[in-house]
Amino acid sequence: MAEKKSYTIYFTYEVNDHLLKFPLRADVEYVDPGVYTITNICQEGQSGESLLPPIWVQREDGIWAFLDTNTSSQLSAAIGAAIDEKERSA
Repeated sequence: MAEKKSYTIYFTYEVNDHLLKFPLRADVEYVDPGVYTITNICQEGQSGESLLPPIWVQREDGIWAFLDTNTSSQLSAAIGAAIDEKERSA
């Protein structure tokens, strides 16, 4: 079993072709090869309840997608880019 690691990421979720931007933070846990659980998604600098329920993402062929639907979006791409950046700097 792979060693579990967890950390916090910071990313910007852009809506409507980059016209609306939300700076967010989330907790990440590496759970299986290439699979990450994302929890506690909150607006950066704020605390409280998560804006979204836990989600699972994975990178496949260089694309970050939601594990349950196997679809990608601006949100999965933003989360994936933040994970990539965090792991490069580790």
